[in-house]
Amino acid sequence: MDLDLSELLDDKLVKFDFPGETKNEIIKNIAALMYEAGKVSDINQYIEGILKREEECETGIGSGVAIPHCKNDAVVQAGFSLVQLKNSIEWGSLDGKPVNYVIMLAAPNSEDNVHLRMLSQLAKNLMDEDFLNTLTHAKSIEQIKKLFKGGV
Repeated sequence: MDLDLSELLDDKLVKFDFPGETKNEIIKNIAALMYEAGKVSDINQYIEGILKREEECETGIGSGVAIPHCKNDAVVQAGFSLVQLKNSIEWGSLDGKPVNYVIMLAAPNSEDNVHLRMLSQLAKNLMDEDFLNTLTHAKSIEQIKKLFKGGV
């Protein structure tokens, strides 16, 4: 069964022209958003989990998108951010191109593996060229919400 990502979409975690010069700076800034939105209880533990995951395997999936993520005890509620970057940055992407859109996941360290379901659903969505194009060119939270509810 597909996971309804629109139910996990939080307005506080959708940003446009997001500042940051490096991958680590962007991860820390998004982690701060997750903390402020009440998704994580310990910002440093969450950042550590994300950075550890990046060391194992960078999460730039290509087409200008990165999906940093981790399953972590600091996460109190599953969620994800959608961040359009002000400047494209190097992320070690599969296609060698810089990233200008970051979807960062937060998943609790639980048995249900919600992070795998979120990743799977996002990957499926991002393989759809129309979805990817609409997402990366969206200019409002309303456009993104409509997209995740199934309207391109």
